[in-house]
Amino acid sequence: MQPRYLNDQVMDTLPDIPMTFVRCETQKNLHVFIPEAFDLDLVATVAENFSRKVQQPVRVFHDEALQKFRLCPVPEGSTVNTTDYGVFYFLCDKSEPKPNIPEKKEREANRVPRPRNSWILYRQYHSAEFTKSYPGITASELSTLISTKWKAEPPHEKRFWNDLAEQEKRNHREKYPDYKYRVRKPQAKKKIGGQVMTGTTPGQI
Repeated sequence: MQPRYLNDQVMDTLPDIPMTFVRCETQKNLHVFIPEAFDLDLVATVAENFSRKVQQPVRVFHDEALQKFRLCPVPEGSTVNTTDYGVFYFLCDKSEPKPNIPEKKEREANRVPRPRNSWILYRQYHSAEFTKSYPGITASELSTLISTKWKAEPPHEKRFWNDLAEQEKRNHREKYPDYKYRVRKPQAKKKIGGQVMTGTTPGQI
């Protein structure tokens, strides 16, 4: 194991006491060593801050040979042998629960998309062409260019894209017979002190 010190952002979260930071090559993480002379409450405070920073549970051991407390992160499902770390004292977990991303992805995967209208179809078709011709073009500039081109198209060209949109609408109806488009309700607005406040409902501020 070779010493590897934390950056200033991490150091600012820890109490002003003599500590040693060591890189553990077997676990590929950082261990903190605190002199055994320090009070356990202080050791617990360091462990809590350490756990918050690394977003993992932290185990605290007492190493009699080194006369130090060893604080080491414990990744979920870890099978690392800790018998050489000393006597286990306590576990500190101040990590925040991770958001349930799979459920969100599943909802998005089950969401039925709206059928594209003629403008969307036209824009998607010409986007690649303009992006290739104008490297670095922004989304706003791209929309402006394609919009100008659309307005200049002759009636028969617009009719082609309108027919294409109608065909997509029919295909969409066959594929999703129970589909109903629901308009999102706008946030309630309330005027307070001459300013319009959004995100409130009647009777709330």
